[in-house]
Amino acid sequence: MAKEEKKLTTIEKVIFLKCVDFFEHATIEQLGRIAGLTKEVRFQAGETVFEEGGPGDSLYVLITGQAVLEKNGKVVLEVKEKEAFGTLAALDLQPRFYTARAVDPVHAIRLDARDFHDLLSLDIEMVEAVFRVLCRHIREGLFNA
Repeated sequence: MAKEEKKLTTIEKVIFLKCVDFFEHATIEQLGRIAGLTKEVRFQAGETVFEEGGPGDSLYVLITGQAVLEKNGKVVLEVKEKEAFGTLAALDLQPRFYTARAVDPVHAIRLDARDFHDLLSLDIEMVEAVFRVLCRHIREGLFNA
């Protein structure tokens, strides 16, 4: 029988999300709403998280492990713990630009794009926080699409 993996509490997710640059400008209340909508996911080394051209239906944040983003089979970006990825496709609901693959065992949280859009539609301060991070990433060339 496989050992059951411990799941994070909502409070642990909030504390974790506060350390993630994509959510750094969010308030604790906003992070609580986000945490409540996330699902924990796990991937084995070499497993695909999402495929290039696939639906941009969610974004991910690495809790542990490492992933890579690939374009046409070539690694273009490494994603480390406490980094969000799949954000652009989740924000504009367009097909994925990259394939994401786990390098080693990955524990992540997944936020459904529609849930995130619903949150944003109700909270202009959260929209502003996301825009600040996106603008900084674009300026620094650090965007994890």
